[in-house]
Amino acid sequence: MNRKEFMAELERLLADMPEEERQAAVQYYADYFADAGEENEAEVIRELGSPEKAAESIKADYYGTEFNESEYDNKDYMKKYGQRSSERRDSSRPWTSNTLKLILIIAIAIILWPVTLGIALTAFGIAVTVVCFFAVLVIAAVSVMIAGGVTVIVGIVAGIAVPPAALVAVGIGILLFVLGVIATVGSVKLCIVVYPAMLRGFVNLCRRPFYGKAV
Repeated sequence: MNRKEFMAELERLLADMPEEERQAAVQYYADYFADAGEENEAEVIRELGSPEKAAESIKADYYGTEFNESEYDNKDYMKKYGQRSSERRDSSRPWTSNTLKLILIIAIAIILWPVTLGIALTAFGIAVTVVCFFAVLVIAAVSVMIAGGVTVIVGIVAGIAVPPAALVAVGIGILLFVLGVIATVGSVKLCIVVYPAMLRGFVNLCRRPFYGKAV
């Protein structure tokens, strides 16, 4: 079983859950696979076990019951968890609703607005600095590559009048161009790694107050 098959089967097994909780749980596992990387896909699947086991753990958490891995048996899931936890779930559900959490978060933010504003501005400043830093690396690398190309062209043109100086200029230009290409490729790869990671981190941070424990 690969990652795609695991996620498809997990989503199918969670089809009877409310859409919001189901999407949150599926997204949690998708992020888990993404953070581990494709090269660790098989290891992650071994760690998580079968989709049935993951689905039972999610449902056990949703129904407010404890998932006992040693007694795992997906065929008896509803008998073990669903029936004896329905009343408990109904009584506890209002206190775990996302609406209530959102109201509490807004209230805390209003009360502590100087602190939260400072933290938000600091985090925003750090994020902008990181984004600009890697963008500047790419621009600088491209500039070196362009400068190398221009130097080569100038050296070739000047070769008619001063051949020795032209050879030096061409050599320096080629060196700069090669270094610029290497730096450009490296900085672009860094951006490809860093920017998505920052975006996933921001999304996870925003989701944590609502789905701090998805499984």
